[in-house]
Amino acid sequence: MKAVATALGIAVVVEIALAAVLLAAARVPTAEIVDGNNLAGAIAGLSAGAVGTIVVRRTPQHALGWVFVVIGQSEGLATLGWAYTQQVPDAQAAAWIGAYAWIPGFAMFFGLVTLLFPDGRARWRPLVWAAATFTGLGTAVAFTLDAPMAGLDPRWHNPLAIGGAWEEVGDTIAQGLLAAAFGCGLIGAVLLAVRMVRATGSERRRLAWFFVAVTLAMTGSLVPGGPLPNLIATAFFPIGLGIAMVRHRLFDGDRLLNRTLVYAVLTLLVAGVFGLAVGLASSALGGPGVGAVLAAVVIALGLDPARAAVQHGVDRLLYGRRRDPYQALTDLGRRLSVALAPEQVLPIVVRTVAEALRRPYVAVTLEGDTLPTASHGVPTADVDRLPLRHAGVEVGVLTIGARITDPDDKRLLLDFVRQAGVAAHAVRLAHELRSSRDRLLVAREEERHRIRRDLHDQLGPTLAGVALGLGAARRTATSPEAAELLDRLESEVKGGLEDVKRLLADLRPTSLDQLGLAKALRHYGETVTARGQVEVSVEVRDDLALAPEVEVAVYRIVLEAVTNVTRHAAATHCVVAVTTVADSLHLSVRDDGVGLPAATESRGLGLTSMCERVQELGGRCGIESPSGGGTLLSASLPLTRPS
Repeated sequence: MKAVATALGIAVVVEIALAAVLLAAARVPTAEIVDGNNLAGAIAGLSAGAVGTIVVRRTPQHALGWVFVVIGQSEGLATLGWAYTQQVPDAQAAAWIGAYAWIPGFAMFFGLVTLLFPDGRARWRPLVWAAATFTGLGTAVAFTLDAPMAGLDPRWHNPLAIGGAWEEVGDTIAQGLLAAAFGCGLIGAVLLAVRMVRATGSERRRLAWFFVAVTLAMTGSLVPGGPLPNLIATAFFPIGLGIAMVRHRLFDGDRLLNRTLVYAVLTLLVAGVFGLAVGLASSALGGPGVGAVLAAVVIALGLDPARAAVQHGVDRLLYGRRRDPYQALTDLGRRLSVALAPEQVLPIVVRTVAEALRRPYVAVTLEGDTLPTASHGVPTADVDRLPLRHAGVEVGVLTIGARITDPDDKRLLLDFVRQAGVAAHAVRLAHELRSSRDRLLVAREEERHRIRRDLHDQLGPTLAGVALGLGAARRTATSPEAAELLDRLESEVKGGLEDVKRLLADLRPTSLDQLGLAKALRHYGETVTARGQVEVSVEVRDDLALAPEVEVAVYRIVLEAVTNVTRHAAATHCVVAVTTVADSLHLSVRDDGVGLPAATESRGLGLTSMCERVQELGGRCGIESPSGGGTLLSASLPLTRPS
């Protein structure tokens, strides 16, 4: 494979050299060579053939390298065939080669290059097959037409031409097929642009080379100044793509594309302004000299603002916000200022960094954790890790997908890291506070269980035994005074026993142990409804599984809220709803009563205790009077504790 590619590459050089000798011998004018695009074809053939040979020798299976080899050979044969006819006009075979050999190379160039760039792999296989089919069919139909040969010289005729009515029909079909191949290539260019916008690191620099080459080619064809700019751009196009295919790390295509786009747009703007000013001044003021002076003044005054505007637009197109670090940092500060909870801070940080630097993956891992606390994107094998510090103490690590090589990106990232360190420290403190509160809740719950067990197993039976003993002593007492004293003592002991039972119920409602949360709430709602004060409806799933402290909190809040409704709301109906969404439990108690007072500067003990229960578990609580009337108590509690 390498030997074949090398032979074909050498053949292109030989073909172009022989063509030059033949044209010199035939004394063909230079203007005729240039105006007929023969020189451009020869340069394109040499450039594409050389690039294709180098690529295939390095990677024999590189499909795009072989496409370049074929393009080089196609242009080389066409140039040699045309040059030979300048020496021997009646050479029909050479004329056929000169008229038709360039067609397959031309079609492959516009149809397949974008779909196979830069590594020769067909990422969009249906498009590649469609482009190859259109290219092959369009070339085959073109080979049956006489116009390409007869158009060059009336003495030449295509021996493969069908003739007759087919000439016009076939020409339409051939143009349609080749246009379809070009359309596939255009779609490929759009897909490449999307890939480059989403890509990072070396892949982004690699894809940028294609757009550098395209921009130079378009600029060279539009800028006045003779054929030289177009010829230079024609030679550079395959070379630019070859750099991306072989040595894309040698130059920074990303930065080169930025400069190329800026100065290409400026060149076109300057040329347009100059031509417009000269034309208007010539017609209005008389004379092109005045127009030239006016154009120079306009360009001098507007060049720097135009360059700044174009540079800003290109930077936004290629880099997003990372070329505007002040705006990127402002966005981060604005997003952090509206964060409602510590859990939202680090996700905002990683998302902002990923969007500003166009990184595929960004994550923050707090000190002491093994898994990222917040991440954005898909992890990559190649990463940078930067420590997050606050007051000289490392509080976490910022992981960036794809290594940072651009100096501007590094400077912006350091600014981000400083802000992220403060945010990570605040989140870490919030997590430590939450962990401390969790430990306190667990310890309190364990202490309640211990006290409940002691009261139930020790003090309760002891008081019951004492009451029985006092009752027996009272019945056997012979003195009325002793019997009265024993009766009083028995009553006090029984009262103490009732107090113990109430304490047990407060520590852990027995209905929760006996019925579970759902049935306990329904039973309580039915009890309140049976009293005839308020009709209470309870909406809760039977399979709801909650942590003990959450169960107790929900039960106590519902009881307190419904009690408030029965005492103060003057309501006829109350709805209790308990639902779960993702990792949160949502509780609402709504009535159709009179609502909250117009001025509520302070909450009562019941409302305060309900909100305190919610906040202890890391949740949020709100009480309001909806527009439809009544009062709505809403609470949100986490089902799982944040780490």
